[in-house]
Amino acid sequence: MSNNGSSNPEQSILLVSDDAALCAAARLEFETRIAGLRVAAVSNVDAARRILKDEAPAVIVFELEETAAAADAGGTQGSMPRFDAIVSSFTVHAPVVVIGSAERRKGLSALIASGAADFVARDEEHCLPETLDVIQRRLRQTAHVAAESSETFAASQEDFGEVLRHELNNPLTGILGNAELLLAEICRRDDGQLPEGGRQRVETIAVLAVRLRETVRRLSQEWEARRPPERGRKGINTENTERRKAQRPQRERKTENRK
Repeated sequence: MSNNGSSNPEQSILLVSDDAALCAAARLEFETRIAGLRVAAVSNVDAARRILKDEAPAVIVFELEETAAAADAGGTQGSMPRFDAIVSSFTVHAPVVVIGSAERRKGLSALIASGAADFVARDEEHCLPETLDVIQRRLRQTAHVAAESSETFAASQEDFGEVLRHELNNPLTGILGNAELLLAEICRRDDGQLPEGGRQRVETIAVLAVRLRETVRRLSQEWEARRPPERGRKGINTENTERRKAQRPQRERKTENRK
C-alpha cells in the first residue's frame, strides 16, 4: 500500500457525490493509496452538513454535477444558493476539492484563487489520480501548518504579537487589496453599479475573511492550551463558597429569633 499522504490514523476526508459509481471508485482509490485515511461518503449537501456537526475532515471532495446544475438554475431565479456559494460555505470547515465539468471552473475562480478550493476536471482516465494528488498535497500542507504553528507557539509564547502578525498578515493583505481595488473601480465608474469582476472580488473578500476567522480561532485555542491554570481565581471562588456556607446557619438563626 502506498503512503504518499499523511499516516495520521485520525485523518479523514468527506466525499460528497451524487454519482454512486464514482463515489465507490474514489473511496477505494483514496483509502488504498493513503494509509490511515478514512473516507466518509454521502450523496448530498444536507447529509454532508450533518456529518460536519460531529466531524472535522482534513479535506472535503465535491462531485455533484447534477446538484451544481440545479443550484445554478435555482440561484439565477433566487430559489436556492448558487453552487459556488454552496462550496464557499464548506470551505469554512476544510479545503474543498471540486470534481466537475471544465466549464464549472470559471464559476469557482475566486475560491480557487484564494486557496480555499481546488478544481479537477472530470474525465474517465485522469480524474481520480489528479484528485488523489490534490488530497495528498492538502494533507501535507495541513500537517506542515500544524507543526509550524506548534513550534512557533512553543518558541515564542512571550511574543504573541509576532505570531499574530505572521499568521494574519496574508489574509488581511488579500482582504484590503481586493476591497481597495473594488472601491477604486466603483468610484471611477460612479454609476451605482457593481463593476465587472466585482462579484468575484467580493467573494474573495468573504473567503479570506472566513479564513481569517478560522486562523484567529485556531490561534486562540493554541494559546489557551499553553496558558498556566489560573490558581488565584479558583482560590477566590472557593473562599467565597466556604464563606457563604458558614453564613447560612447564622442567617437561619436570625430568622428564627425574629419569629
